[in-house]
Amino acid sequence: MLRYKLICSDLDDTLITSGAELTERTKDAVRRYKEAGGRFCIVTGRMTPGAIPVCKELGLDTETATYQGAVVTDLSTGEVIFKTVIDNSKAVKIIRYIESRGFYCQTYSGDEFWTRKAEPHTVLYGKLSSARYRETGIPLSEAVEKERLEPPKILIMAEPEKVPAFEKELIEKFGDDFLINTSKPFIIEIIPKDISKAKAVESIAKRHGIKREEIICVGDSENDLTMLTYAGLGVAVSNASDYVKSFVKAVAPDNNSDGVAWVIDNYGLREE
Repeated sequence: MLRYKLICSDLDDTLITSGAELTERTKDAVRRYKEAGGRFCIVTGRMTPGAIPVCKELGLDTETATYQGAVVTDLSTGEVIFKTVIDNSKAVKIIRYIESRGFYCQTYSGDEFWTRKAEPHTVLYGKLSSARYRETGIPLSEAVEKERLEPPKILIMAEPEKVPAFEKELIEKFGDDFLINTSKPFIIEIIPKDISKAKAVESIAKRHGIKREEIICVGDSENDLTMLTYAGLGVAVSNASDYVKSFVKAVAPDNNSDGVAWVIDNYGLREE
């Protein structure tokens, strides 16, 4: 019997290469882990439509958690098991503040992400997440208010040198009610305070009677820290920052060197 019955992996810069590809070694390792009785789940900040193609390529029929854990979907049925959203009035307030500070902002509805006007940021995000976008043509805060939108997440993209200071500013202003962190050097994400990747992992594990100590989580970013510290074994890929690495028990090769496959071969397939 496997010692670790559930492996939850971040997607971008962890499971896939910097060119957004799944390697054959990684696909083979996931297949072998599944055949040995393990459950493999993707836990990502991406929109659900951006995660599904990777899940299909891996042949996963388990759950996947998206929007940093705000949405959990059963891949075998397509059913949304769990969903948490940002109250409309709060979403409008936050987006209006971001707009007043001159930063690019987007939010989410169904299979699309919304922004006032497409910019290079918009096109980049669409490519990264395999998602469609909608231009509102009016300030995003007005569109969200008008449509009574309650999104699972709000996202900001900016030059990497501007991100730390603005992230700190947002935490000081909205941090009592929201979890605010980064997923890439140029991205800040805002989700409800009571939501995290750790809580998504916990909910998936409980569905299958899996204990915390029987879970491995793998990631690279600040937004992975909750699940990395929750898991029985938290592993960072070596392209993670030193800050993230300081919280984990093991460091795997980087995302371009089959880090997740290494985790499966060195830890995932261990027996009790």
